[in-house]
Amino acid sequence: MKRFWPALGLLAMLVFVGPALGDAPPSEPAVEEFLASIEISPELQEELDGIVEDLRSRDARLRQQTIRVSLIDLPPGDGSRPRLAHWNGDSPVYPASVPKFVYLMAAYAWRDESRLEIDPPFERQLRAMIYRSSNRATQRVVRRLTLTEAGGRLDPEPYQEFAYRRQAVKRWLASLGIADLHTVHPTYDGGGDLYGRDLQFLEDKNIEGCLPDQKGPYFNRQAMTANGSARLLALLAEGLAISPKSSHEVREHMRRDPRKQPYLHYRIAGGVDAADESFEVFSKTGTWGPIFADAGIVRRKTDGHQMVVVAFLEARPGNSAYRGPFIARLTGAAAARIFSRAEAPPDRPRIRGRPDATPG
Repeated sequence: MKRFWPALGLLAMLVFVGPALGDAPPSEPAVEEFLASIEISPELQEELDGIVEDLRSRDARLRQQTIRVSLIDLPPGDGSRPRLAHWNGDSPVYPASVPKFVYLMAAYAWRDESRLEIDPPFERQLRAMIYRSSNRATQRVVRRLTLTEAGGRLDPEPYQEFAYRRQAVKRWLASLGIADLHTVHPTYDGGGDLYGRDLQFLEDKNIEGCLPDQKGPYFNRQAMTANGSARLLALLAEGLAISPKSSHEVREHMRRDPRKQPYLHYRIAGGVDAADESFEVFSKTGTWGPIFADAGIVRRKTDGHQMVVVAFLEARPGNSAYRGPFIARLTGAAAARIFSRAEAPPDRPRIRGRPDATPG
């Protein structure tokens, strides 16, 4: 296939990054073993079912939503084993701004592999993408990660090259063993920033993995599952998907404090007492139309015990979007059960972190 190079600067960047775009090395044995060890815990599943049912019973607006939740308990210790519970966790949903944490992780993965340099200007774009959830910053980040540029619609051959490049992050996720996150687009503000080849890619009917049952014209929409999101966050929590140093830097970008951003009171960070210095929260929220979401890690600093929480709420047709306290209450109830429980003997040992892992 003839390759499409929009500009000489882009070609120079490609020379710098070395390996073929998105062709990440195969998953390390530690990653594969860790993901294989995450299995549904009947005990945790029963507790999650009880939490969700209780919250639904007390909130009429919540009963009008399709709820997708995934919860992973990551107890400390080399012999411990992760426990999973979920509610519609394998059902794909349009994820609003939640994919921004995926692009953040990909940027540091690219750095780990010498594919790009995170210089101060790019660092500011990454921070704006996460802390302010800037769509403009996300567009710049995705273009940098995928070596693409905005512009008019493309003829078939250069468009195929563009479409291939835009799926670089998805190929990286697949190399980790995570195949249910279709994160191939930046996010848009509207008012003219979605046009040309970006719109052409969004309208493409032939891209695999997109949100199912779309009637068009936007057939190739983003899609994530709660379980896939939780598994990726568990890798981040354990320092496995990217280097320990990069994992720490990514989590710092995702650090949340409702005292600084009050809207977080209804998200994961709102479920943890901000005055309790023994806990820290790293997450990325998402809000758009019928979607209300958050995905993150809660960590107890005293012993390193961690919990991954992912929640997507989607208003059913004809109902109003939910903007209430479900995610915070879910987090608080789950934390009360997980962090207060005495450790049970592990079913089998598993690898915790990379050999060079250091505390984050």
